Amino acid sequence: MSVLTKKQKRLVRELERLYSLLSLDFYHIKSYPKDSRTVSLELMQRAAVRQEIVTAYALIDEYLASELCVQFFGSERTFPQLWKTKKFKLFNAHFIEELSLLPKFRYVKNLKKIPKPIAADIERLNALRNAVAHSFFPENVRKSQAKWKGQSIFTYAGIDRFIQDMRAIKSFFVKMKGDRY
Repeated sequence: MSVLTKKQKRLVRELERLYSLLSLDFYHIKSYPKDSRTVSLELMQRAAVRQEIVTAYALIDEYLASELCVQFFGSERTFPQLWKTKKFKLFNAHFIEELSLLPKFRYVKNLKKIPKPIAADIERLNALRNAVAHSFFPENVRKSQAKWKGQSIFTYAGIDRFIQDMRAIKSFFVKMKGDRY
């Protein structure tokens, strides 16, 4: 069995405190009042799934932003080098940060060949992110429900399929540009 370093032990303590503060400490569910355990567990499950959706959305948004930056600034300089320039900082502040995922996606889609399944999943991700970010009970929203390819995103099967599809999108972008990501 491996021993944790001091830093790792500190991070574990911090995570335990954070999970308790955020009411996500499911491993201590027996310490919760009996009449609130089920609801607490359901809320924890929803929080974990929402976190995964928002993280995937932010990552895909970053990939798209990177493609736009390369389009406008080329690939001769690295992003850390570009961040030292005023022009790049202004571009990011007044262009990249102002665009949401779909406009970035549409622009990149016109520049690069994006396979239909990847493109469809990026659009699905946007709709799903909107559903879970703008409604506490997204399954009650008619327009965009909390489903991924027909399955509730709040089930193991739904989030498992979602994670697999997000890995495929990530792989597409990584292969498209190699080590830039």
